[in-house]
Amino acid sequence: MSVKEHVDFLKEEISTEEKFFEGFFKLEKVWEKYKLVIIGGATLAIVAFAGININKYLETQNKIKANTAFNILLENPQDATASAILKDTNPKLLKVANHLASKQNTAVNLKFIDEISSFNMAIDQNDLEKLNKTILGSKFLLKEYAIFQKALMQTLNLKYTDAKETLKLIPTNSPVLKLSNKLNHYLLTK
Repeated sequence: MSVKEHVDFLKEEISTEEKFFEGFFKLEKVWEKYKLVIIGGATLAIVAFAGININKYLETQNKIKANTAFNILLENPQDATASAILKDTNPKLLKVANHLASKQNTAVNLKFIDEISSFNMAIDQNDLEKLNKTILGSKFLLKEYAIFQKALMQTLNLKYTDAKETLKLIPTNSPVLKLSNKLNHYLLTK
């Protein structure tokens, strides 16, 4: 290496160090000028983060209290303490508990529970006849979903033509339509 190369190398190193110190001093000037804004922004971010987490925690605790009070009211509808807690934490859930506690609506609620229970049993047992009886119920709550489940069971049993016909029973404004379309798409290849 020649002397000229050494000098050029040293100039380059000094230039790099100068740029580093220059950048450092610029950063120091920015810090001095905007120190309060930076500290304020960081503090605000920390307070906002803590506030959001505390709010989520309190909401979770309220939900736990409301669910506990709801369970107590289901067992004992006359419990005034649970009713007061539920009134403060979740008035809508209190209405549901009062509705379930009333004797006049028990038959209606049991009917829906029985229908859902028979629907689940038909699905678990892969029994198309039970599923048909459930679907044919005049006011079955999950009728369209049950029709989809029937088509799915038919597909699994390799009855593709029947499954296609069953899917045609789902109305175009049904929330189950997206699932129905996916199964229909699969059935196009069968």
